[in-house]
Amino acid sequence: MAWEGRVNPMQTHPQLNLTGLTMAPAQVYGGIRLVPLLRSLECRDVRLELHRYQEKFARVQLDEKHTEYWGFVPHGLVLRWGEKDTLEATMGAQLKKVDNKRQDCQWFSTQTLHRMVKRESKNALRMLPLHLALEGFLALQFGGPKIAWKEYSRFALSHGLGWRSETAVLGKSIYGFEEALKTFEIHDGQVGVLVFVADKLASAVVLPSSADYRMLHYSLLEDYFGELIWRYALLYSDPQDLEVRPDTSQAQDLAGLRLALERAKQHWADFAQNVMLQDLVGRPLITQKVYEVAGMQLERFTTELDSSQTNTIGECLTRADGELLYLKTFQLSSTQTERAWLLRHLAAHDWHLERAAAAIPLSFFAVILRLERAGFGYLVKPHLLEEARRKGF
Repeated sequence: MAWEGRVNPMQTHPQLNLTGLTMAPAQVYGGIRLVPLLRSLECRDVRLELHRYQEKFARVQLDEKHTEYWGFVPHGLVLRWGEKDTLEATMGAQLKKVDNKRQDCQWFSTQTLHRMVKRESKNALRMLPLHLALEGFLALQFGGPKIAWKEYSRFALSHGLGWRSETAVLGKSIYGFEEALKTFEIHDGQVGVLVFVADKLASAVVLPSSADYRMLHYSLLEDYFGELIWRYALLYSDPQDLEVRPDTSQAQDLAGLRLALERAKQHWADFAQNVMLQDLVGRPLITQKVYEVAGMQLERFTTELDSSQTNTIGECLTRADGELLYLKTFQLSSTQTERAWLLRHLAAHDWHLERAAAAIPLSFFAVILRLERAGFGYLVKPHLLEEARRKGF
C-alpha cells in the first residue's frame, strides 16, 4: 500500500481508459462546449463529497524536509467507501474534524494543511483536487543536479531548483463558463463533463456517481484552468458547427426514428473520443501512484511531453479492474511543456549540459539561453549566462 508521504517512481501507463462512460451530445454556449459523460452502471459503494475551507489560500506541508506547496485551495474532496447501497450522498451541514490551522501573514491569512492526500478515518480519504497533479508537476526533478558539474551555480548545487511556480486561472474567470454551467440541465446518470473552449479540451472531470456530480457541478468554477484556455475564451466566441443530425430518410415509424437517433448519438460519441479527445485519450501516460486503498488506486499523470501536441497533467482514481471513478485534468501551455521537457531532458543526461545539448541537438550556449528563457537561468553560473547572451544564440 502506498501510504501518504511515500515516494513512488514514475512509470509509463498504457492509456487513459474511459470504458463504461458514454458521451452525450454536446451543449454549446458561446465558445464553451460541454460534453456530458454518463455512466452506464451506477456506482453505489464510493462517494466524493465537498469539504470547504474558510481560508482560500493554503500552504500544504508535503514532507518532513519542510517542502511546502502554496496555492489557492478553496476546497478539498473527501473520498468515502463502503458496502454497496450503504453509502448515501451527503447534503447540508455536517460536523467534521478540522485538519487545518489558520495563520496570519500580515496582509493576508492562510490555512496550513498536512499532505495532499490524508487518511481521515477507516473509510475516508481527504485529497486536494487538481493540486495533487500540479504538485507533482512542480516537483518534477526538483532536486536538481546530483553531480557537482562546474557549470551550475552554488544555489543549484545546494538547493536544487529551490522553488517552482506556475500560473493558472479559476473556472469562474473563463468567459462564458459560469453561464454555460447554469444554462444546461444535468443529464440523468451524468457523472462528469468534458469542457472544450474554442474546441480545445480544457478539462475532463469524472466523479463516481451522478449524485456526486450534481453536488459538485458548480465547484468546477473553482477548478484551475490554463492561462491559454482563458485567452481562447476571450478570442474565440463562435465554435465550429459540430451538430450531429439524425438521418431519418429511411425511418417509417417511431422505431425507425428512435434507431436513427441512437445512431446519431453513437456517431457523436465516436467522433468526440477519436477526434476531439485525441490530445488525451490514446496517448501514453507517465504515472505516479499516490495512494492505494480498498482495491482502488489514486494516481497522478502527465502525457508524454510532445511539443507537437497539447499536453495534459491530471489525477485519477481507478479500481483494480480499470473502472475510472475519478478524473480531473489540466491542460499545459507550450511554455509549461517546455519547462517540464527541459528538466526531464537534463535529468535523463545526469544534468550534464554538453551531453544534453548534443542530444537535442543544440550548442552548449544555446541550451543555456533556452534554460534562461524557461525561467531556470539561476541554475547556471552568471558568467556562462553572460557569454551565451553575447554569442546571441
